[in-house]
Amino acid sequence: MSNESKAGRLSMQVTDGLAVAVYPNHVHEFLIPTKEVGLGYGVTAYTIRLHKKRHSKELIEGKHFLSSVTISNGAKGSSRGTMWTKRGIVRLGFFIKSERAKLFRDWAEDLIIKVDEHKDLFGQLTSKPPQLPSKRNHNRLTQARLVDLMADVVRIENTQIRLSITKKLGL
Repeated sequence: MSNESKAGRLSMQVTDGLAVAVYPNHVHEFLIPTKEVGLGYGVTAYTIRLHKKRHSKELIEGKHFLSSVTISNGAKGSSRGTMWTKRGIVRLGFFIKSERAKLFRDWAEDLIIKVDEHKDLFGQLTSKPPQLPSKRNHNRLTQARLVDLMADVVRIENTQIRLSITKKLGL
């Protein structure tokens, strides 16, 4: 995947002859404009907007897309539009069926997996994945606990049970 930066914009190669604009975002990791999502899926931006309207119960603002986002185009000024999050791109993929859409879904899936694996948009490791905490040994048998348990064991009248518990405690 290649990239070129223009006012925060990264151009990413999806397939041969198809590159889409991706905007890094600190909340959603990346955002893609409606027009670019349409290019990726091989449909028009109008088709993407129709799906957004038809599936309004499934496509949630703030989760799948952001409305009225201002994109700075440098000296050319700025434009406003809908930007799609990675969740939105995946969700749209459930509705759009075409061969190109399949290729775009594959690309989006790979991109999401890379980000989830703590790699940047181009597959380079950005940070070590968080380490799981070491197992807490909360059932530790301290000397004080052992004495407390033995005080209870000696009150058991059944000799076999008392001896069995004593052996299990390692005494």
